[in-house]
Amino acid sequence: MSLEDDADMELPELGAHEGQPKQTARSSTLCMSMQQSPRYSTLPCTPAQPSSSPTRPQPRTSLAMPNIDAIKHIRKGQGTSKRTCLVGMLIDDDNDNGTGWPSGPELRPDNISVTEDDNDNTRNPIMSASESVMENAIAEGLAMALCNIFPKISGTLQPFPNHRHMPHRKRNEDREVALEKATEPSQHHDFILAEVHRLFKVRLYITQDVDFITHKPASVHDVHTYEHEDGLTPDENMIAFDLSRNYSSPWNAFLLESLLQELQSHCREENWPIKKSDNYIREILRDHYKCLHTIWRNAQPKVAATGHLETPGEVKACLINEQTQASKESRQVACHRNKYECRKLILNHIAALKSDTYDNDLPSWQWLGRLIRTLGKHGMSSEESAVENGVENVLYVKTMDWRRNIDCELEIVDLQHTVDIDIFSLQGSHPLRRIHATKNLTTKQDTVKGLLLALYDSAWIAGLTERQKESLEISTAPFPWMKVAVV
Repeated sequence: MSLEDDADMELPELGAHEGQPKQTARSSTLCMSMQQSPRYSTLPCTPAQPSSSPTRPQPRTSLAMPNIDAIKHIRKGQGTSKRTCLVGMLIDDDNDNGTGWPSGPELRPDNISVTEDDNDNTRNPIMSASESVMENAIAEGLAMALCNIFPKISGTLQPFPNHRHMPHRKRNEDREVALEKATEPSQHHDFILAEVHRLFKVRLYITQDVDFITHKPASVHDVHTYEHEDGLTPDENMIAFDLSRNYSSPWNAFLLESLLQELQSHCREENWPIKKSDNYIREILRDHYKCLHTIWRNAQPKVAATGHLETPGEVKACLINEQTQASKESRQVACHRNKYECRKLILNHIAALKSDTYDNDLPSWQWLGRLIRTLGKHGMSSEESAVENGVENVLYVKTMDWRRNIDCELEIVDLQHTVDIDIFSLQGSHPLRRIHATKNLTTKQDTVKGLLLALYDSAWIAGLTERQKESLEISTAPFPWMKVAVV
């Protein structure tokens, strides 16, 4: 049984253990910084001063909220978090490696020259004005004719406006919604999104989104009579969407508008602390309808490869496979995020502890922190769980062809979770040994775009075409590379 990513790897928590005696001596630290050039200098290594004499063990105490001061106190009392000392060497990496990758504005293709004939867009202003007047007159006459043919249905609710014929208004509304999203805290959006989901579940009588596959669509006759004849409006108490069309149809627009008014009414009655505009909520309603419509459409029988229509059993098996794949991808995303946060937390605390006395290997730990932050959560690798020799549970790290080989650097970071186990909390699963090997499987996750050129594998970059290189949006910002090792 395979487990994607190191799901057992959880965020470390800091705990205080003051009931242990101090160590009599602290391991020496060494940090060397060398820059590859015709002439380079080596900084002399200064051994760390021995710690104070051992003291009598103190009684164990517990901290309700562990913080950096508590860690420093433990560090001074136990001499931990400094067991791993690094030596770092700066190397002159121009990130070229024979790939021929241009650095600078040459990454983008040259602008295509425009001839004088192409720029000749001048028109007669008198003809343009006359054509504009004629077009407006024709549009007004057509609108009046349509109003006479299709009289408006009386009612308090009006369907969503068709922005296809009002591009300027739609652009303004989109700009307002985008500005509102950019300036709001994330918890505000999550609150409105949760209320929209709750409203859909209450009004559609479902407990989760997948239950929408049993939704009974509106009849074709009712939709036709409402949109093209003098039919009744959709029933707001028993909502039935027209699943053959999208949210912009008059029938679906009427129902979404009724949900919008109901949500805003709840907001006023319950005096919500977060209030949003109609356009903001309308966009969320549309997005959620598209999600539900996709779930319903995927559950409909399709024509199989043999030419026959799928049976209910085949449809059910297909849905189970899709849900399994979706759950697998969700676990991968969660594991990548947890792994990234775990490594970042470890490096931040170690750098904070070593900065108190400015240890010699502090620049090496700071460089590792910058490396992890630059990669981000999408740059973390996946693993396959297995049992080695029938005894030990291990994780086989999947190969990432596009990423530079940083296995040694990542092992140094992961080692701290095991070395400083007396500082990090024992809660949660214990970290497993990660095995890197060429026979391991290759990851299926997409290549991360927009990273620095130094983080991509040079051989992999050399095998790409110019179009593929441009699609990656690789950044040519400098990233000094450092060789880091444990001493």
